[in-house]
Amino acid sequence: MSFIKNFILSALSFLKILLWSKPLKSNKKERQKNQNKKLIVVVNGPSFRKSLEKYSEIIKQTPILTVNLFCCYDFFEALKPKHYLLLAPQFFKEDKELSELYIKNNKDLFSSLATKTSWEMNLYVPIKFKKSKNLKELKIKNKKLKIQYFNSTPIEGLKNVSNFFFSQRLGMPRPHNVLIPSLMVAISNGFKKIAIIGADHSWLSEVSVSNKNEALVNQKHFYDEATSKSEQMNDYIKRPRKLHEVLHKFFLAFKGYWEIKDFAQNKKVQIVNSSETSMIDAFDRKSLDAFL
Repeated sequence: MSFIKNFILSALSFLKILLWSKPLKSNKKERQKNQNKKLIVVVNGPSFRKSLEKYSEIIKQTPILTVNLFCCYDFFEALKPKHYLLLAPQFFKEDKELSELYIKNNKDLFSSLATKTSWEMNLYVPIKFKKSKNLKELKIKNKKLKIQYFNSTPIEGLKNVSNFFFSQRLGMPRPHNVLIPSLMVAISNGFKKIAIIGADHSWLSEVSVSNKNEALVNQKHFYDEATSKSEQMNDYIKRPRKLHEVLHKFFLAFKGYWEIKDFAQNKKVQIVNSSETSMIDAFDRKSLDAFL
C-alpha cells in the first residue's frame, strides 16, 4: 500500500514539474568552486545570538548563507554573507496585494539589500518570481548582487525518484520553511559540509488556541523575541489555518528535513545542526568548533 501511495505521489510530482519547474542555468562552476568549502546556514531563530556570541570568529571566517529579513539588521554588514535566500511569496508581490506589515517589511528588505550590500553576494529566489517588480528594481540598484534561481516545486513519493528530481534541481521537499530551500541550494551548489545555526523551530511550545477557537502561533526571531506575539497563520487564500492545519504544516517541515538528510547522504554531503536550541531531530547535533 505504501509503495502504491508513493508511486502516485511521484507521478503527481512529475506532473508538477512539467507544469511549474523551469530550466536552470548550469551551476557546474559554482559546484567546482565550493566542493572543498564549508558553509554555515544562518536561520533567524532566537538562538542565533547565542551562536554568534560563542563562535563569532568561526562565523566571520566561514562562508554563510542568510535568509529573509536578516539584511535589515546590523549583523548583515558585520558578517557580509556570500549567500542569501528569499522564499516567501509576499517578498515578490506588489503593495496592493499586501497588508501594511508586509509592505513595510518589503520596503526594509529591498532597501537594505540595495544600499547595504557593498560586496558580491549570490541572492537565491524561486524562479517563479523571476519577473517580480521588486527583483527587477533590485537588479538595477545594486550590481553586486548576482541573482540565482531555484525551483521550489514540491516533490514527494518514491525515495529514488525524488532524489533524482532533487539532483536535477527540478524541485525539493515541500518548502514550508526557508531552511528547506537553503539546504537544497547549498547541496546543489557543491558544499560538502554544512552547519545550521539559529534553527530553533520551537513552534510547538508556542502554539495556543484562544477562547474564540483561533489557532495561534508565536513565531519568534532573533530580532523580535521580546516583542513578538501569538498570531493566526493564514493559508494561500488568506484564510486562518485551523489547529490541525498548523500542525500539519509543521509536520511537513520536519518530515522534509529527513528527506534532505537522505538526499545529502546520497550526495556524500554532511549536514549538522549546530543551533544552540533546536527541535529538529533529523540532523546530527554538533558544535560549530567541533564540526568546522
